[in-house]
Amino acid sequence: MSDMEILSELILESALIPHENEYGKPIIKLQEAGVKDSVSFIRNIPSDVIVIKADKFPAPKTFFKGDNGECKRADFIIISEEKKVILYVELKAGAKDARHIIVKQLKGASCVISYCKEIGRQFWSESTFLDGYAHRYVGMVNLSVSKKPSRHKSTPLHDSPESFLKISSPHYLQFNELAAV
Repeated sequence: MSDMEILSELILESALIPHENEYGKPIIKLQEAGVKDSVSFIRNIPSDVIVIKADKFPAPKTFFKGDNGECKRADFIIISEEKKVILYVELKAGAKDARHIIVKQLKGASCVISYCKEIGRQFWSESTFLDGYAHRYVGMVNLSVSKKPSRHKSTPLHDSPESFLKISSPHYLQFNELAAV
């Protein structure tokens, strides 16, 4: 069974974001809940992409204290088996100096995937479920409409929450640029 099939069986449809079409091509539309003009589009997505609303996974506040941010979640997790990549995405509208908060949210989303990975291994008996994927961390800030280009400069690989890719005008993005694979 493929990783995408397991994820489709595991995750409720209400926790997924469907693809949209633009000129006959699939795109992902990400929007921060409750913020009117905070929309980002990711183009050139692989056909197998699954987008998870990570904040639908309930914060374990009745179990963990939360003093170190362990109950936080990033907004979205984007997974492609075809590209073997998992993107963790946090949107922050108008956020200034929110780096430490974004890092905690990205770490929390990574923990959600670790939990899903173990569920797939234990309950689907798939010992290699979600193995071999590159993990990329992205923070999109200042989401209001801007005339600045959404291109970002070449930066070190964003393969840990602490070294996340910061994008300041995230309106029209390319999947491969975010995935860096």
